[in-house]
Amino acid sequence: MMSRRSLSIIAALLLWAACSHAARAADEPRCAVPDDMLYTEQAMPRVARKLAASQPLRIVVLGSSSSLQTSKGLPRSYAAGLPDALASRLNGANLQIENLSERTMTATQMAAAIAQRLPALQPDLVIWQTGNVDAAQKADINSFSDALKAGLEHLQSYGADILLVAPQYRMRLSMMVDVEPYNDVMERIASALDIVLFPRFEIMRHWSEQDRFDVRTTDLAMQMREAEAQNRCLASQMADMIAAAVKKAKP
Repeated sequence: MMSRRSLSIIAALLLWAACSHAARAADEPRCAVPDDMLYTEQAMPRVARKLAASQPLRIVVLGSSSSLQTSKGLPRSYAAGLPDALASRLNGANLQIENLSERTMTATQMAAAIAQRLPALQPDLVIWQTGNVDAAQKADINSFSDALKAGLEHLQSYGADILLVAPQYRMRLSMMVDVEPYNDVMERIASALDIVLFPRFEIMRHWSEQDRFDVRTTDLAMQMREAEAQNRCLASQMADMIAAAVKKAKP
């Protein structure tokens, strides 16, 4: 017979799962974007091969603060929701996810980490988010472009599939920091190198234009809830895009 403590733990877990499901269901109408925004021509052949062979899928997430798994004082990130979202799209695949994100990392610093740290990890998929820190620091756009291209080419040299994640769009931030030129560079390089680009900038700008989320609230708790709702949407859409790219891989 189960102890009262065990029953309490199970009840708490069931309640958490129900609340999580309810939150995702409530998010769905607000998550919507035009179909072509999430369309990709690019494939992820290495991920497809690993899944077909029922082998563990090694994933590395590399980014700045918005890609941290958890961080005190910040909303729950898209990276925190990605394991569940991916597992549901990839038929319960054995996902081995390592998050190397750090606050205020620039593209140049990330490119160095790719060269120095990632070869030993042998990732099948690298989710690389960048752009916002460089924009905030007004990094030279050519240096940003060179670092991004070098990092992506290094990943391609040892066969990793890549999901390049565009910068965030924030209405308030856009008044102070011009992120769009960095987003444009990422779009151009991803296209040239045949890499899947997750258009986070365009998605979040679409939401802003449609007033999907209350980004004007001054209530701190509401700000946190709205940011987490957006991140749940992003995790779900990111998983959809990865699954679509896997299906495009030739058998």
